[in-house]
Amino acid sequence: MKLPFFLQILPGMMKDKPFNIFETLDSFFEQKKNEFLAALYRKNFQEAAIIHGQIFGYAAEHPEFNENTEKCIRQIQTALRKYRKILISQGPASLRETEKGLKGILTGRIRNMHRNIRHVEFEEWKARLDLTPDQENLIFKTAMTFQLTSGCSNFCRRCNEWALPGVRSHFSYPAVIRILNRIKDAANPEISLYGASDPLDWEDRGKDVADLIDQLDAISLEYSILTKVPRGKECLFTRLVKNRSNLSVSITSKNKARIQAIEERLNSSFGKQHDLDELLIPAGLDEDFVTVKPSITDGYGTEITPDGAFIIIPAFTSALYPQGHKKIPITGKTDFFPLKKTGRTALPVDYFKPLEGYDLHRNHGHLPVLLDVQVESLILDNGSDELTPPGMRSLKEYFSIFDEKARLQRKKLGPTVLRHLKKQFLSKTSFKELPIQTQTVYQKKITGHLDLCKPHKCLAAKLFAVSFFLDAVLAYRMKNPVKVEMMRFFLKNEKAFLLKMGPWAKERRLEELISDPDTDVFKILRCYIIRLLEGAETHMVDSFLASHPAAYDPIGDIFICRT
Repeated sequence: MKLPFFLQILPGMMKDKPFNIFETLDSFFEQKKNEFLAALYRKNFQEAAIIHGQIFGYAAEHPEFNENTEKCIRQIQTALRKYRKILISQGPASLRETEKGLKGILTGRIRNMHRNIRHVEFEEWKARLDLTPDQENLIFKTAMTFQLTSGCSNFCRRCNEWALPGVRSHFSYPAVIRILNRIKDAANPEISLYGASDPLDWEDRGKDVADLIDQLDAISLEYSILTKVPRGKECLFTRLVKNRSNLSVSITSKNKARIQAIEERLNSSFGKQHDLDELLIPAGLDEDFVTVKPSITDGYGTEITPDGAFIIIPAFTSALYPQGHKKIPITGKTDFFPLKKTGRTALPVDYFKPLEGYDLHRNHGHLPVLLDVQVESLILDNGSDELTPPGMRSLKEYFSIFDEKARLQRKKLGPTVLRHLKKQFLSKTSFKELPIQTQTVYQKKITGHLDLCKPHKCLAAKLFAVSFFLDAVLAYRMKNPVKVEMMRFFLKNEKAFLLKMGPWAKERRLEELISDPDTDVFKILRCYIIRLLEGAETHMVDSFLASHPAAYDPIGDIFICRT
């Protein structure tokens, strides 16, 4: 058995040479979108006008932007419309002029791309990415979404993916077949034919999505399709239903009556999602750019689109990530790919723990630190039930494992847990016959459970967890001033509430506060996170971090001392 890379490297070593995924920067338009919003939040309309002018100027000079760039520009324009009333009365005229200019660029782009719909060949897509064979294989191994087209014929008002209006490009039929076979060859068991598009829009050389399903069946690759049934595609949809294809229909106010008519005509039912009364998560033109809402992405992995390939990390839906996830472009420098987890397997993933995945040699392990997008979710998680989908554990719930009641329950269940571990590791062999590495994992899992049954060990784990999170926020604060300003705006109500609370207002040491069984550790953490965002002195936090240097132990699934 090959030792996982998180065991091959000593604690702290990865911080000296981090995976390049940590160095992924926001694009120009993402940075400017955030700067623009921060200026609007502080009501500095003169600065907002200057930033919007920079956005317009750059777009005019670089009109060949990709799908994600156009989404970002549309988000900027939507935010501007949300603030139109106050901008008209107080903002400079230049802001309204650049809004008109940017709108003209987008309109012209739509007109031009609709006249020249492209079909992307596999070699073109591959050349654009310029990856090594190992990187390519990891994209296919961890692919969760295969977006067949760019743009969407539906262009729904509430589109969570901010799909672009009208189909702009398709993968060619040979490219799709080649990618599907590569996914199958990478031992990836299933793929979703979806994304910021409708799979029924796809077509090439007389082929449609029904032909792709025939290929998927031929190579025994599981799939799922989510469609809104574009107008003109009713016959194709009927064919798919009659063939019992694995699809479901996303219901909106626009297509609901039409879908009901199809269902009645077929005298057959099919899966439906997002029925109108259940559309609880605002998106697209409904985004208010001032509140934080649950994530709309239920998976970790990679996404393949005509423009390239991206690592997808769920995030709370906010002005930072209006699509409810972070898209990290995969480049020749990417050397970590998160383990694919979708749907019900993704919900139990604790977003506040380092991600599990593969290095370029397909060694399996965990990153040593949190990605910036994870730190942002950590900062924005105020513990409210509204932000936590069923099945997902919030940070507030996580801290409950250190309560005395939970510790005693673990102690009571100790024999059952040990029997389970014995069955898992020793059902077919003896301990002596296990590989040394597996012996280590087995012993550490036993030790991890027993340690959390002991009061002093349980307290230590709680202290190291707080240390790990505060260290992540402190590092994040130093390099993301604009995003920090935005999050202060999102959290202003929670700040006002927490400042009225008590025990940490006294100058007690952090360790003392956390160790006190009568204090709410989650509230303490929230208070200190907000204080760090506000630029408060960090000497108390620095002292605590120095005395409790923390790391994540993926085997014990616990935070420990970083030695």
